Amino acid sequence: MKKSFFCLYSGLLLCMMSVCCVKVAFSQSTQMLQFKGLENKKGKLYIGWFQRDEDFTKPDKAVFSKIVPITGSTAATLDVPFDNIPDGTYAVSVFLDENDNGKLDANGFGIPKEDYGFSNNVRPLTRAANFNESKFVVKGKGAPIVIEVK
Repeated sequence: MKKSFFCLYSGLLLCMMSVCCVKVAFSQSTQMLQFKGLENKKGKLYIGWFQRDEDFTKPDKAVFSKIVPITGSTAATLDVPFDNIPDGTYAVSVFLDENDNGKLDANGFGIPKEDYGFSNNVRPLTRAANFNESKFVVKGKGAPIVIEVK
């Protein structure tokens, strides 16, 4: 009797866990990032999604990332899909590596020499954008997130 109760209980527990896992899977969606300002540019576009302020703009801390080749197209926009993005709060940073060294080059004062951008198109004059200025909420599939790269 105890053994059959245990089997029944275990079976119910597994069913409940399966339902929970399926529910989590439905809270993921494809999010489209749409980049502007890349006309006639060449290089690699480094894109990073971040969920925490202390990780923002640190490429090795991105929760999602892509490197997209930019080939000098005259198109006004570039759409880059990201699949299976869970609902949550994120901020995106991006830079165009024009000399293929894998980093955002800056002058002696720390001012970027290569094009870059942030979600919400934040562009403070004397510093980089921060997570709180750049954050947005993903809740299911939404409109494309437009980022100006300059």
